[in-house]
Amino acid sequence: MHLRIRDIRIPRRIRKRKIQIDDLVESIAEFGLLQPIIVDTENTLIAGYRRLEAARALGWESIDVRVIDAPERKDRLLLEIEENSVRQDFDREELERARTLLRRYERSGPVWRAWNWLLDVVDRLFKV
Repeated sequence: MHLRIRDIRIPRRIRKRKIQIDDLVESIAEFGLLQPIIVDTENTLIAGYRRLEAARALGWESIDVRVIDAPERKDRLLLEIEENSVRQDFDREELERARTLLRRYERSGPVWRAWNWLLDVVDRLFKV
C-alpha cells in the first residue's frame, strides 16, 4: 500500500541524535525501497524514519507502507524497538564473501556464466 508522505504523522522518536541518510538515499535511488515503512491505522509512523527521510530527500510524494493495528502507545513503542534493534550487520568474513561473489558475477558472457555456474555448484557441494 502506498501513502502520501505528507499524510504521515511523526511522533517523538526514541533516537535523539541526528540521523545520517546519505548512504540510504543512494541505496534507495539505486535499488528502490526494499522494506516498507510501518505506520499505524492513523498514519502515525512506527518504524522507518530513515527510509521516510530518504524518500523525502529523493523527492518522492508517496511511499510504500505496511499498516499495523497498534492502538496502544506501548505496542507502537515495542514495534519501534524491535525494528531498530533486531538486526545484525555482516561480520568481516561475510563481507569478504560478499565481495568475492560480487567480483565473480561482474564478469559477463557465456563462458563466464558457465564458469560461475560451475563455481556455484562447487560452493553448494562444499558449502563454501
